[in-house]
Amino acid sequence: MPAITTQLYQILQTVDCPGDFYATGKLEAFPPLLEVEGVGRIALPLLPLQIEPLIAAAERAPYGRGQETLVDTDVRRTWQIDAGRISLGGKHWQRTLDCIVSRAALGLGVNDQIDAELYKMLVYDTGSFFVSHRDTEKAPGMFATLVIVLPSEYSGGELVVRHQQQEANLDLRCIDPSEIAYAAFYADCLHEILPITAGCRLTLIYNLVRSNKKLPLPTPPDYRQEQQTVAALLRDWSAQLDKENAAAEIPEKLLYLLDHAYTQAELSFAALKNTDAAIADVLVAAAGLADCDIHLALVSIEESGNAEYTGSGNYWDDSDLEVGEVFDRTETVADWRRPDGSAADLPRLPFAEIECCPPEALENMEFDDVQFQEATGNAGASFERAYHGAALVVWPRNRYLAIINQAGFNAALPVLLGFCEGYETTGDNTQSSSDWQNAHRLAGYMLRDGLPHVMNNTASDSRLRDYLAGLYRLQDSQLVAQFWSVLAEKGIHNKNDCAMIVQIAGLLPWPLVVKGLENAVSISVANKAQTACAALLANFNLAYPDTAQDLAAAARLLFGALPGDAARFAHLKPWEHARMSIDDGLVADVLAGFSGIDASLADTALDYFLAWPGTYKMDAILTPAALSLTEAEVSGNLPVAIRLRQAVVAHIQQRVAEDLSPPADSRRDSQLNCRCQDCTELRLFLDNPTQARWQFKAAENRRGHVEQTIKSNQCDVDCRTEKLNRPYSLVCTKNQASYQRRVVQREKDLAVLARLGIWAGG
Repeated sequence: MPAITTQLYQILQTVDCPGDFYATGKLEAFPPLLEVEGVGRIALPLLPLQIEPLIAAAERAPYGRGQETLVDTDVRRTWQIDAGRISLGGKHWQRTLDCIVSRAALGLGVNDQIDAELYKMLVYDTGSFFVSHRDTEKAPGMFATLVIVLPSEYSGGELVVRHQQQEANLDLRCIDPSEIAYAAFYADCLHEILPITAGCRLTLIYNLVRSNKKLPLPTPPDYRQEQQTVAALLRDWSAQLDKENAAAEIPEKLLYLLDHAYTQAELSFAALKNTDAAIADVLVAAAGLADCDIHLALVSIEESGNAEYTGSGNYWDDSDLEVGEVFDRTETVADWRRPDGSAADLPRLPFAEIECCPPEALENMEFDDVQFQEATGNAGASFERAYHGAALVVWPRNRYLAIINQAGFNAALPVLLGFCEGYETTGDNTQSSSDWQNAHRLAGYMLRDGLPHVMNNTASDSRLRDYLAGLYRLQDSQLVAQFWSVLAEKGIHNKNDCAMIVQIAGLLPWPLVVKGLENAVSISVANKAQTACAALLANFNLAYPDTAQDLAAAARLLFGALPGDAARFAHLKPWEHARMSIDDGLVADVLAGFSGIDASLADTALDYFLAWPGTYKMDAILTPAALSLTEAEVSGNLPVAIRLRQAVVAHIQQRVAEDLSPPADSRRDSQLNCRCQDCTELRLFLDNPTQARWQFKAAENRRGHVEQTIKSNQCDVDCRTEKLNRPYSLVCTKNQASYQRRVVQREKDLAVLARLGIWAGG
């Protein structure tokens, strides 16, 4: 069976004529110069004092019953003035009438030339009406009636038109006196005028006549069969999507690309042209029958890639470049409009080829903007191009949340949290509430499609935490269990997510939690996320102290992957090993977490940290770790915290015991990492106890080398370039930078000892 997109396209290809059984509208226009025989010039808007003279000059309007023409105010209560007694003028009126007739013909689906013949003017004063009736053919070729309501003040008097179980209630009043309203309908339509409740309604009645009398009379476009067929197709599609095992190739939305181009400013159902309007009418009706949503939206396709040089002239001439391989392509639909003309608050959505009607609709599209960029440096010429169009977009109403999910995790997250807020504030805190059900359904889509990508992202953001917080607010243990499976498969990357992960674990059976954590740690350490794993185990140790020992297997996995011993990571390149995250938080979390899980493993981990000082530097990592453990109430008295504190104190006290006297002379540390002749002169200068200044006159490259040696070895020397004579001179002056650094370090050491509870002199 063909795909639904192909079937839908084939059905709609039979729809080629827009229109309906009626057409209506309003337009700004100059009112005509109106004169009535026996009354004179009629002011527009109609003045109240002219109503009585008009009625006096008019006659009761009759109605037809079979071959009879009767006057019965119980059936028709209004006044009429024949066309022969009416004079319409003004230099703008004919143009206004032509515009109205053209719009009416388009709305009725008539493409041939038609004429408007003035039939009569009707005066509806207060209480006037006309019961439901059909118009008789009043002229050869007549197929419809045109009603033009002239500027006049009244209320009530709606025109009701019926055709084949359809009904339109048309209010033709205009608030602005510069507007003229009109309505046209086929002659075989039942119609009535509801009573005028106040004021007076002044109308011109025209017969719409086909100019070529030899052609058959137009009839209202009738696409009821197509509407029913499309509605059945949409219902079947919706049912397939609702099946749990729905095939992946079934699209969740349908895009019917329109023939004409529309700008954002003119995008509306009312502005659709020709066949686009006809197809929209069919789809709108069918979508309503099938409980589907339909929108009008703008389609954008953007491509970029490399451009190929094809000419033999100027390389940078765009005419010598053509589109080559496409590297990047985005397909989105946005700027949503509802059938009633209002804008819909929907995000920009991606779409795929299988959603287009037909699927190959985009194969021969013409890009409306192609730009080439010339080659620069090592980059070749490139291009960017875009396609813009419009489409009717349909999806089952009950799949709205799946459509929101298509916009991506970031767009769906606020909607999810909004449902959570509604669930908490409505008072119906049960899983049967609509807010809970909507949140559960949307969260399930997000878990399936977006969450794995979010969890693979190593950037520190709050999306995962916000999503999990939503699940916790819902107490949705079903989705939490599904998340736990994803966690076991993807691992954890962001330590800031740990507290929320621990919180939702309370909704799950403990054995499931333990097994999932073991798998997650195994995956995460392989992805160099040891810091996040350590934070996760530390948080679980705090939250579940009575059962934390069940996490021993996960802790051993983490310990076996701690950086330090290069033999553990023989499979990694040196630069990959260097990228592994190591900080004081890792050390503190490992020691605190392991202490509650397996105290002996915590001791082993501390021995490991102390055994690899090149990786776990005493000042940069172990000291701040000791401080955080000591100053935290839950970990200050842990045996491993006490041992680490003792090691740090011993290291600092040894440094504090060193002499802190300033230099006695000009001699400075002369340990350099270079043995070249110029650096040898620098070393002699540093060793000289009486020389405070040295002038090194040399070429720029030699001066630069000496200056770089001074910087890389942190020599106590200030440098400046003196440009008196060539070659320039590098002037080196000794300072006391090393001494000053020791002074600052001494202050820091004493502060650390105080925070660790050690008296500086003890």
